[in-house]
Amino acid sequence: MSNIIGDEACPNCRSKGHDRTGNHLIIFSDGGKHCNKCGYTANKQDKIEMQVKTKSTDIKAIKDLPIKALQDRGIDQTTCELYGIRTAFDESTGKPDSYYYPITVRGSVVAYKQRKLPKTFSIIGQPLKGQQVEFIGQSVAVEGKRLLITEGQDDALAAYQMLSKYKQAVVSVPHGANINCFTDNKTFLSKYEEIILCPDQDEQGQKLVNDIVKLFPDIKIMDITEKDPNDMLLTGKEKSFVNSYFKAKSFKPDGFVTVDDVFDEATRMPEWGRAWCWDSLTKLTYGRRDGEGAYFGSGVKMGKSEAVNQIVHYDTQVLGDKVAVFKLEEKPSMTVRKIAGKIAHKQFHKPDADFTQQELIDGVEAIGDSVILYDSYGSTKWDDLKLAIRHAVVVEGAKTVIIDPLTRLTTGMVASDANTELERIADEISKLAKDIGFFYIFFCHLKSPQTGKAHEEGGKVRSNQFTGSRAMMRACYYMIGIERDKTVDDPIERNTSSFVLLEDRAFGNVGSFDVYYNRDTGDYLEPVQEFK
Repeated sequence: MSNIIGDEACPNCRSKGHDRTGNHLIIFSDGGKHCNKCGYTANKQDKIEMQVKTKSTDIKAIKDLPIKALQDRGIDQTTCELYGIRTAFDESTGKPDSYYYPITVRGSVVAYKQRKLPKTFSIIGQPLKGQQVEFIGQSVAVEGKRLLITEGQDDALAAYQMLSKYKQAVVSVPHGANINCFTDNKTFLSKYEEIILCPDQDEQGQKLVNDIVKLFPDIKIMDITEKDPNDMLLTGKEKSFVNSYFKAKSFKPDGFVTVDDVFDEATRMPEWGRAWCWDSLTKLTYGRRDGEGAYFGSGVKMGKSEAVNQIVHYDTQVLGDKVAVFKLEEKPSMTVRKIAGKIAHKQFHKPDADFTQQELIDGVEAIGDSVILYDSYGSTKWDDLKLAIRHAVVVEGAKTVIIDPLTRLTTGMVASDANTELERIADEISKLAKDIGFFYIFFCHLKSPQTGKAHEEGGKVRSNQFTGSRAMMRACYYMIGIERDKTVDDPIERNTSSFVLLEDRAFGNVGSFDVYYNRDTGDYLEPVQEFK
């Protein structure tokens, strides 16, 4: 056990104005040192292991500490003198040990916020719970038109220093990102015409903004390039900070825009979007634009899959785009055969069709990497598909995403759950399309008509017959029905479909046109005729 060999002055007690006799620190034979008064301890390597127990009486000692520039924070002595920031020094090193920021209630200092360097905070003085604590710097804030509020005390000092030329009032919330001092000091805040908030550029700062605007909806918010005002000072961005301060804007919830925000886009002349493989549909919709989508619906075995293949062929071979194809009821190899058949005008998927092995190979090779396929035959989940869509668009470069059929994403669900899921899918893909930029197409099954002919007998397609129609009608840009009578004897009429534009959010157009399926070539195109 180590023996006591002497005593000396305790540097921690001295930093607080105590130990005038210079004998608080006991020295042990192994070189260790300990103060029974404040808890300061130094081991034989002179590494400080201090655990200071403070009392309310320490506030008086803190008031006697010197006021010095906070060099590591870039704050000059003049600013520290105005705000009353005290510094305690480590006598063994001569370096700053702690900074003390005065906390006031009704103009009187009742406590200090201690910053034990580098960044450990505590409150020394009276318990603050239940007291209406003022903003740090409130008692010295100058009168004027504007008041700037920061999220931290060093940020307030830095902001004041950067704005010193303009003599602005700057204060800080005393306890981080909270709103108590805003409600406690409404009278003080009411003295200023403009309240400007400079929150930290992080999640906590955004939370502070969201909380405060509920109480002060007209508050203005600064937007800075660094995390906080102190970082702006330390990185030499004083001019940028000053510009941001005088350009602070009233808080605007997400989604609100001004005419200036959209001026360039609003004054751009209307343009045609990407063409469809059917000229009449291009004219009805003015083409396809990223961020939009279409729902095609028909009865059972009415030509939906051939429409998919025809669109893919046109987009890849004529427009030169990449297309992501999610055929949830067909194997990718069969999808490739059918698309290759469109290129060669051959029925590559039929064993009795007229084609050679080499023609099949040439057709498949012609597809190249322009078609992005997804192997999920049968049931799949929307959340999995959503990730695949994002990859296809962002990584692979797909411009159009096709999903056939939509109902496979709700397989096994009861009706109520299926409708809820379809609403979610319709909402999320419309947002995703706008977010990352693509055009999406869903092919859908229809509910049977309540009256009149069945769809397979040429019955009319209505918007409310789409499965999950309410969600689709709200979320999509276009709804297109495919009508055909499979029961007629005439082969031309039996293989001719009527495409009907039922819903058009963008332009309000309606119309229909015929599409003929050539059973020899596999082409599913409009007969040569004038646009209706």
